[in-house]
Amino acid sequence: MLLAALLLFVAGLCLQPMTESDLFFRIRVGGEILAKRALPGTNLFSFTAPEHPDLDLSWAFEVAVALLYRAGGFRAVVAAKSIWIVTTFAGAFAVCRRRGCGPLASTLALVGAAIVMRERFVERPHVVSFAGEVVVLAALGTGGGAWSWRRIVGFLLAMALWANMHAGVFSGILIAISAALGALRSDRPAARRELLIALGIAVAAAANPAGPLGLARYLALHVTLPALHSVDEFRAATWRSDAAFFLWLTVLAAAVVPSLLLGRRSGKQVALTSDLLPPLAMSILGLVSVRFSADAALVSAPLMAAGLASLVGSLATESSRVRAVAASPLVTILTVTTLVIATIEPRLANARAGRPCCDADVDMSELPLGALRFVEDNGLRERMYNDFETGSYLLFEGYPRYRVFVDPRLPAYPEEMHRLLGSFDLDRTTWGSAMNRYGVQSALLSYAGINRRVAWWDPRDWALVYRGEDTRVFVRRLDAWRGLIAAREIPATFDFTVERGATTRPLEQKPALSPVAECEWQRRLGDLLFDLDGGASARARGHFERALEVLGCLAPRDEAALAAWMGAIELNSPDGRHALPHLDRALDISPADTKTRVNRAIALERGGRRSEAIADWNRVATEARDSAVGNAAAKRARGLARVRDLEEDEMPDPDEM
Repeated sequence: MLLAALLLFVAGLCLQPMTESDLFFRIRVGGEILAKRALPGTNLFSFTAPEHPDLDLSWAFEVAVALLYRAGGFRAVVAAKSIWIVTTFAGAFAVCRRRGCGPLASTLALVGAAIVMRERFVERPHVVSFAGEVVVLAALGTGGGAWSWRRIVGFLLAMALWANMHAGVFSGILIAISAALGALRSDRPAARRELLIALGIAVAAAANPAGPLGLARYLALHVTLPALHSVDEFRAATWRSDAAFFLWLTVLAAAVVPSLLLGRRSGKQVALTSDLLPPLAMSILGLVSVRFSADAALVSAPLMAAGLASLVGSLATESSRVRAVAASPLVTILTVTTLVIATIEPRLANARAGRPCCDADVDMSELPLGALRFVEDNGLRERMYNDFETGSYLLFEGYPRYRVFVDPRLPAYPEEMHRLLGSFDLDRTTWGSAMNRYGVQSALLSYAGINRRVAWWDPRDWALVYRGEDTRVFVRRLDAWRGLIAAREIPATFDFTVERGATTRPLEQKPALSPVAECEWQRRLGDLLFDLDGGASARARGHFERALEVLGCLAPRDEAALAAWMGAIELNSPDGRHALPHLDRALDISPADTKTRVNRAIALERGGRRSEAIADWNRVATEARDSAVGNAAAKRARGLARVRDLEEDEMPDPDEM
């Protein structure tokens, strides 16, 4: 029951909509490997570094996900990942039990590990490392018996598969060496056996097309890249961002340290054992680089289970009540029930909200699909700048027709690129020179509100043509894009500060190379300020007024719409005397605009020009006959006519005065 509840809980954490952007490029890379039956030696997918060596240590994983995608789309990949991780946790449960931990302690420890690891339950090669680490832990706990040749070959093949799916195979070597060091003083035969296991993993790890030197170069990136380019998963763990991991380490220490102290008091040598040092080494690694925090939680789960069991056992010897509670089946039933409810309740909540109760398809909500349609419709994909995250999807759906500026395959790009993208304080001149060097002609920037690069596109050379979905699209001011810029340029540039993020700054002065007419520039400035100010602010209306200064400058449709809108705004202001000229101008261009005709009739009424107002109301009644607007207009015209007639009847005859 406990094992089933644990696996159900882990499956619930895994079966979520696919949000892992890296999967896009991995499916594409796997497809290329299958098509060419060879590994790409250089960066096929980028126009910025096409000749740079492509160091790919996860080719087998990429082939696997490509085959799964062909068979059943993203759902098949998510399902296979979930089965893999659930199986990994079943193996981890077996390791805990083999080391003498009870089923309840094993379940609680692995549930805690799963909670720490949940953000890493994604469709990436590191899930293979989770399974590999469990296999190594199982191998270390086999005792002193000799291995059969079948077992040796099976272990080496498993390690070789790991080495071709993820570079995390080095953690297996680290675990085995740490265990050997822990056993060196108390059990030399065990230490030798564990060193042989480490050697076997190292030999198997070399069975990768990149070879041991390639693995070493890849691992070295974890040291060199953070100095060039800030990558979130390479950072050190912090309390603010990784509270679950720190809480795990705190509970682990609370569970294990009392056992160590009791062992020392009884004279047992348990301070440095083969069970303690591997979790310690992996925990240090997880603190240094947060991407290994999930591995550390999994590797330390057997130690956590042993510590919990020892702690409860110590308390049980001191208290009969604790002993009774620990032996009660109600604890097991409560644990199982809690895990089942924790798994099912989120699904029921989804169903109650009208969402799929178990959606394992791809989640496209984070992708700037509107901006991607825009660049595709306007032919901007060729030599287009993009950010890392977007590059993966662009590569997936655009190659081989298009190549990307950059994508998350970090080893596939030279230090020059990482240094450029890792810089925080570039000016527009330096950034513009880099874009010239790479031949960039357009740019799509995601997460524009927090993306400092959005402020580096000089409006003298680049036109902003799309602003939406927290995405910005720029094009170089070339003759090829002159028509697009004239039709779509937005008169804005951006500033960036750490405190406020990216802020939009209207371009009051039109760039010299912009083909947009001055009146149209003013109209677009008004539209932008209306958006930024949240309504018809004084500065927005000021630009609209300037846009209407020259008759016939704007396109007729735009001029009529803007004049009608300005008339409506003036009509609703306390002083509406300026409404009528705008409304007259709009009706000169679009005399059949019923809404504007209604506003003109109201303006005429307010100005005391009843006869003209009656004529407009009658025209509206005729043009909108048999509608609510037409009936209301006819009623209004009759009412005004009666008022006018009464006033005329009451006026004295001038000849009688």
